Amino acid sequence: MKVLDINLEQFSEKKALIQKLKSMGLPTPKTEHYRYFGIRPLLEKDYTRYTPKPLRAEEGDVVEIVDGVLTKAPKDIYVHIQKNIKVDDSHYDQVYYISHLLSEHVINIEIESDTDLKIVQKFTKDGCFVPYRVKLTIAPNTQVNIEEEIVAIAQDALYFYGYDIEIAQDARVKLVQKRNTNIENFSTIGSHSIICQRNAAFDLFTFDFGNAKTLHNYHVVLEEHASTDQNHVIFARQQAKLGNTFHIENRGKESKTTQLSRNILKDHARGIFDGLLIVKNPAKYSSIYQDSKTILLNDGAYMVSKPQMEIYTEYILEATHGSTTGHLDEEALFYLRQRGIEKSLAKEMLVLSFLNEVFEKLGSEEIKEEFVKLYEEAQ
Repeated sequence: MKVLDINLEQFSEKKALIQKLKSMGLPTPKTEHYRYFGIRPLLEKDYTRYTPKPLRAEEGDVVEIVDGVLTKAPKDIYVHIQKNIKVDDSHYDQVYYISHLLSEHVINIEIESDTDLKIVQKFTKDGCFVPYRVKLTIAPNTQVNIEEEIVAIAQDALYFYGYDIEIAQDARVKLVQKRNTNIENFSTIGSHSIICQRNAAFDLFTFDFGNAKTLHNYHVVLEEHASTDQNHVIFARQQAKLGNTFHIENRGKESKTTQLSRNILKDHARGIFDGLLIVKNPAKYSSIYQDSKTILLNDGAYMVSKPQMEIYTEYILEATHGSTTGHLDEEALFYLRQRGIEKSLAKEMLVLSFLNEVFEKLGSEEIKEEFVKLYEEAQ
């Protein structure tokens, strides 16, 4: 099947989704957040449609999802299959609604107490188009740390997946997404919705490494006194297209958004950072901050960086954004070479220094070491 050939009328039981998609239309190269990604070849390609069917999950140390099927879950985490869920009716991404439309069920993970959880997503179906959804429901007054690891081995495949995350009042969620995809003809579009209720906090760290084609679209809503601290690292090489787009809405008063993006691009890779921060009229005394920086390791690499703001109140504490793209600092490189440091090692030191702000905020040596290994392998 081709995604472009989806017959909306066959999903008559999901009228609201059909109406939403009809009003938005399917994504095209002119759709703003897909403008630099190359969406059309993916939608026109003929795949075998794979529909995940629920199985009885085994007990395990992690939540494991293989091609949209829950296969493992810890015994102290309540995970169940849900037929229909309430969707985010203000998401900007058509793929969000397509993935909900084509998903026969949703994997619902409910967290009721302070928890450290690892979610492993495996993509294994060669030549397939696989749509599915995962919901995370976080109880009030909880502190939850979630690490998501992507294992992609599927050749010539397209996956539409994503999270619907509801963070209740006074809860705090730290989500670390590691997406190392090294299969050139593998493509993913992740479309995520995150709702932060009053005084909730959502800390997001994303690490996109490799040479595949992936785009993740985040719609985040902040209610009164809610906050989000987002940090993104892309290391793309060869013909990769790796990117993240965002609509982050400060809807409640004294809500706060901070966003850092650090990108390293090599060969003919393309990176995408397209972030729109919106401060609604009721969100008085809010603050927003956005900073995107990119280093191109050679002339063939290309970065699309679009930090944007829309502010509908005059009572705002801070609104700052900026973007820079350039090559490694030649003076700093010369300084290191003058001290007897080999050129390749000197470059690596500068790259690590450039990313260190994000690694320090995360406080994990594991991901930093993984990046160093990938960087050295790519030289």
